[in-house]
Amino acid sequence: MRVQWEDIPPEGLEVALEEVGDLPLKGPKGSLEEKMRLASPVRGKLSLKREKRGVVIRGDFRCTVFIRCARCLKEFELPISEDFESLYLHIRYAPQEDEVELSAKDMEVGFLREETVEVEEILRERIWLSIPMKPLCKEDCRGLCPTCGKDLNEGDCGCPKEALDPRFAILKDLKLSLKG
Repeated sequence: MRVQWEDIPPEGLEVALEEVGDLPLKGPKGSLEEKMRLASPVRGKLSLKREKRGVVIRGDFRCTVFIRCARCLKEFELPISEDFESLYLHIRYAPQEDEVELSAKDMEVGFLREETVEVEEILRERIWLSIPMKPLCKEDCRGLCPTCGKDLNEGDCGCPKEALDPRFAILKDLKLSLKG
């Protein structure tokens, strides 16, 4: 869905996100997000208000995505809910200096290539920003056994727990000699 700047009245424009269709979220190849996709439609609304140099977008939305757990690699549903406010400037207003120190307020500024607001692109960006660095299927996920690869959430695998890295074996002997 595209909204042209001239279609945004001075009092602002409300956009119901139920009007947004399928939203592809596929991540980089080989990442946990490679096969990420929506599990539920995006619900919520955006308010667009035109300013001199850009558009202020306030929004709240919720959805659920299918993503892989960072510990056990099983796919699970991750609910996302966010309220945000961002300023989107036309690219011609971007700083031209090579190095610019950004303030916290500057971090909430985006740039638009044209005088068009791409609602799907903004939603996709906000969903990606809501994904935790290490998504977990549950807080106490035990992950995979580093020796055999069994999912430890399904039970112990029987691998020896005292596996000692041979590079540190000398330190074990040192510890024993210090006690004696």
